[in-house]
Amino acid sequence: MVKQKGFSLIELMIATALLSMVMFTGYFAYSLYTDKWQKRADHFWQLNQSALGTEAIIRTLEAASVYIVRDQKEQFSILFAGQQTEITLVTNTGLFSNETALINIKAIDQDNGLQSLLYSEMPLNNTLLLNYPIEENWQYQHILVNDIAKINFQFYGWETLENAVAGNLDSAELSIGETRVKRRWYTEHNLPNNRLLPNKLALFFENEQQQVTHIQVDLINVSYLDLVRHLRLDV
Repeated sequence: MVKQKGFSLIELMIATALLSMVMFTGYFAYSLYTDKWQKRADHFWQLNQSALGTEAIIRTLEAASVYIVRDQKEQFSILFAGQQTEITLVTNTGLFSNETALINIKAIDQDNGLQSLLYSEMPLNNTLLLNYPIEENWQYQHILVNDIAKINFQFYGWETLENAVAGNLDSAELSIGETRVKRRWYTEHNLPNNRLLPNKLALFFENEQQQVTHIQVDLINVSYLDLVRHLRLDV
């Protein structure tokens, strides 16, 4: 009669320990893979959202409108206000209403210390703005870009109506030693000091990975002529 021999307790413990090590190694490798994949997926969707938000910004800025209002000094001015972290203007193509609208794009703080770009829109189809500033009644708001480390709006053009007229009228005769006024980049465009639409607008923002996005949009170059005609050359 053949006597059957089983595994000893020591052998079972060794086998169990080896199996546990193999399972732990596999689980650890799988966790690293899934974590890395998740980070890549999050990064991909973040870049995708940033690209869509950037496209939306360009679309609204390219349709910027010469919209004339009365400012705080009761002067006629083109409605455009901007700082390094915020701009307000009228566009002919709103993102939500797809019509003429007052829009605002500004940086807001997140809980993690970074910032987001918030887009706000007020359609003007049934509203006639005669004066600015006003109490905005934003009907649509949407976050365009998240997790921004740095943001900076800049503007290019003439900072005053008088400079625009002096710098643009080719028929104007210059005095001896006088130089023509030139356009330049600046970082603050507020009514009633700046009564014109800038010729260009630039936006720089940087994410956590130090990836920089640069947007530059050409705006209407002859906005001062519209304002001059409206003022009947009152400059």
